[in-house]
Amino acid sequence: MLACTPWEPDTGGSVTYAARMRAVSGTARMALRIRLYERVGDAPYESVQAPGLDVWRRSRDGAAAFRYEQQVRGLRRGVVYRAVARYRWLSSDGRVILRKRRRSPVCSQAGNLPNLRVGAVEVRPGEVEGTAVYRVRVINRGLSTADGIGVLLRVDGEVVDEAEVIDVLQPGEARTVTLNGPVCRRRWRVVVDPKDLIAESREIDNVRTARCL
Repeated sequence: MLACTPWEPDTGGSVTYAARMRAVSGTARMALRIRLYERVGDAPYESVQAPGLDVWRRSRDGAAAFRYEQQVRGLRRGVVYRAVARYRWLSSDGRVILRKRRRSPVCSQAGNLPNLRVGAVEVRPGEVEGTAVYRVRVINRGLSTADGIGVLLRVDGEVVDEAEVIDVLQPGEARTVTLNGPVCRRRWRVVVDPKDLIAESREIDNVRTARCL
C-alpha cells in the first residue's frame, strides 16, 4: 500500500496500492489483479466494485519485472479497507506456471458511525377488523447521526409495510414509528435499514423477531 488518505466530508478517503512481480524461470508474461474489500463495523469483509478494480493486468512479452498501481477514491467514513493481489506467471503457450496471493495492510477511514437497533415493539389492534398497529422503537446507539432510516415490517412471512420513516436520528436518540399490517398469526419481524444503505458500527442488531401472542 503506497498511501491511505483520510476521509474528508466532500471527497471521502482514498487509497493507492502498488503490486510488483519479477519473472521466474520459464516466464513469457506476467499478470496481476487487485481486488478491494471493505468491512463496516463488525460485519465481514465484502468486495468493492469500482472502475479499474478486479481486472487482470498483463505485462509485455519477455518483461523481467512488472508493476501496477491502483488508486481508489471516495472511500466511506468509518470503514476499513484491504486489498488482495493475485499474481500469475505465464509460459509462452499461456499456461500458468506459478501463482501467488498477497494481502495488503488495512486502510482505516477514521470516523464514528451510527448504530441502529430495533427496541421494543408494541402491537395494538387496528381500527379495521383483522388489522394491527405495530409501534416500533428505533434507537441510535452509535456515535454519529443516521439519516433517511427505513423500517420494514413482515407479518407471517409477508412484507406488509415498508417506508423511510425517520429523517434524522442523533446519537443516543430514540424514535417510535408506526407501521400497519394484518393481525399476526405466527410471527412478526421488524428490520431497520432493510436496504442496508447506512454504514453502521454494528449490523447484527437491526432485526427484531417475535412469535405472536
